Amino acid sequence: MSLSLRLSIFYASLCLFSGVQLPFFPVWLKSKGLGPQEISFIIAATMFLRIAAGPIFAFVADRLDDRRRVVISLAWASLITVCLYVFTSGFWQIFLVTLVLMSIWPSISPLIETIAMKAAREQGIDYGRVRLWCSITFIAGSSGTGWLLGFSPPSIIAFCLIGAIAVNLIGAYLLAPEVPSRKGPPRGASLLKGTFDIIRQPVFMLGITVASVIQSSHAVYYAFGTLNWQRLGYSDTTIGVLWGVGIVAEIMLFAFSGRVIARFGAMRLLSVGAAAAVFRWGVTALSPPLWVLFPLQTLHALTYCAAHLGALHFITIATPRSLAATGQSLYASLSAGVIMGLMTLGAGALYQAYGPHAYFLAAGAGVVAFFGTLMLSARWSGGTLIDDEGEDDGHRSHSNGSGAGC
Repeated sequence: MSLSLRLSIFYASLCLFSGVQLPFFPVWLKSKGLGPQEISFIIAATMFLRIAAGPIFAFVADRLDDRRRVVISLAWASLITVCLYVFTSGFWQIFLVTLVLMSIWPSISPLIETIAMKAAREQGIDYGRVRLWCSITFIAGSSGTGWLLGFSPPSIIAFCLIGAIAVNLIGAYLLAPEVPSRKGPPRGASLLKGTFDIIRQPVFMLGITVASVIQSSHAVYYAFGTLNWQRLGYSDTTIGVLWGVGIVAEIMLFAFSGRVIARFGAMRLLSVGAAAAVFRWGVTALSPPLWVLFPLQTLHALTYCAAHLGALHFITIATPRSLAATGQSLYASLSAGVIMGLMTLGAGALYQAYGPHAYFLAAGAGVVAFFGTLMLSARWSGGTLIDDEGEDDGHRSHSNGSGAGC
């Protein structure tokens, strides 16, 4: 089985869970008797835990120079934890299980991104063509769960989550074993020093912060998008299709990501993603009719996909290879942890008070991110920010060039 096919299968297995969890986990929480602020607290609190969990697992993976082994361990731990949802009831039980699950399972994502970007850089695999399978199964998960909810109680969501992670575990075992680095895994002290060195780089922190703010503009959508559409009277099937429309647009951009990143580069993609967030969420806040929502959802290709591609391209070039997983996990911790957590907490209070007008918070985040991209463009020269002492000259020059990317 080719490396490209193995990665495609794993990405497909990875996003089946997201397709169920993102649109419908708040619906399951509501069915358990939780209100908007309790829902936003659970979602936000679990995001904050990723601040430490993601980098720790990434540090271990970089130290072992074996990300596949860590991914399999995390998938097993996630499956065991998600099964506990069947036995939970009440705010605190659900909170504790979610706290553990969402510190383990999201830590898989930066590890597989590192494996995929390494394959794209060293073996010429088209990252976008591999990554789009994640988006395809997201549609399957969201549309399928929406269809099931048409004739099943919300309790079915928990079983869908369990099944999705079981599939992800199978995908993890199908990953190809990694070829160890020629110079062997980095020493712990050297790796720790490199981690602190990259954190101390203002341009790196600015870059991942800008990308994180763009991604955090989705906080209202992820936490209350489905509940808001239910409030407006749309059926679960229609809601599943609305989520699917955004992902179809995402798939189309991923399919041509190689050309897109070569043409526009990281900075332009981040700027376009930020500008699209201002428009998308500003209009969504006005509760537009269904015929407007469908084309509006296609902007997900820009607010998520373009910004994601820009962030990955930036991190791949800006960080040395020995810190590949660590750099990705720092971005994941900031985007899906700190900033997304703060935005979700704010979204809970705003949605309870103002309903769909809470989307104006997301539009404001897009404005902040857009000006951040202008600052980043002025400060980043397009090269690696710190040297990897173990890399040979050929590797170093490649990292500094424009050829790295998706």
